[in-house]
Amino acid sequence: MVLGAIAIWSFLIHFGVGAISGSLHNLGLAGFIIFCSYTLGVLGLLGVSWYVIAPSTPLRQLPGFVFGRIMREVAADILPLAQLGGFVVGVRGACLFGVSTSLAIASTLVDLGAEMAGQLLFTMIGLSVLSLRPPPNFPHKIVDPAIYAGLVLGIVTAAGFFFSQHFAPRILTRLSVRWPEKMRAHLASVQLELADIYRQPARVALSMGLHLMAWLVAVGGVWLTLRLMGARMPLPMVLVMESLVYLLRSVAFFVPGALGIMEGGYVLLGPILGLPAEIALSLALIKRGRDLAIGSLAVATWQILEGRWLLGWSSRPSS
Repeated sequence: MVLGAIAIWSFLIHFGVGAISGSLHNLGLAGFIIFCSYTLGVLGLLGVSWYVIAPSTPLRQLPGFVFGRIMREVAADILPLAQLGGFVVGVRGACLFGVSTSLAIASTLVDLGAEMAGQLLFTMIGLSVLSLRPPPNFPHKIVDPAIYAGLVLGIVTAAGFFFSQHFAPRILTRLSVRWPEKMRAHLASVQLELADIYRQPARVALSMGLHLMAWLVAVGGVWLTLRLMGARMPLPMVLVMESLVYLLRSVAFFVPGALGIMEGGYVLLGPILGLPAEIALSLALIKRGRDLAIGSLAVATWQILEGRWLLGWSSRPSS
């Protein structure tokens, strides 16, 4: 986190605060609110992507999945946690709305795999656009090896993640012989939920498709934001830039909030794809501001819900 903060500060010094503030001024408060609202719509779609995985779940529990999905992003983006912490907080957020703990955990595991698959498809679309419409002077010899190495790593990781969900429960069952009875009961219920989910593969495939749709819809929000900032970047190049930046973020999953990683990705890729570096950095900073704005409201809501339970004003959520 410290190294990421130093990197962001170095970018600000190098490109000049004045040039960056000009782009931010062009966007304005109204444009920023539009971008935040657009992102909430994308997060809602991601919540639906998680919800469709859970079999026989009533529609009234959909808000729990949407809120849990927002909390997953918030915890990974603005709290000092790596992405693993985001998954735990996301499960808790869903449980506060009445989703059972075992279902929330099992569906989260499957949803993560579906999201990986959707993102890989998104990256492949971006690479296809890049091969069909390469920008002039694109440094293929330097950039291509890193891109394809990251893509191969992502494919191997996603395949390993799905595969592990079939043999890991058996290993955990053997290891849990000496665990407390309550923990073994929770593990058994999660395994049953996983088996129930994978008996309906069409739901998993639908979730992958919805995740891909969410990634593509998010590109439209970035394109609109750039237009409001006064930057005229073609939509296909925005798609390429977003697909590569998020591939980079996925590879650097261990960095809390991808601090410095996202900014560096935009600064490096923006000029190559026709976006001035200072505007690319401004876009990254606007995304940080959006994450803080949405995240602050989400964390406040989370604490209010926890407080209502602690004070006895609402029924006890799943543990």
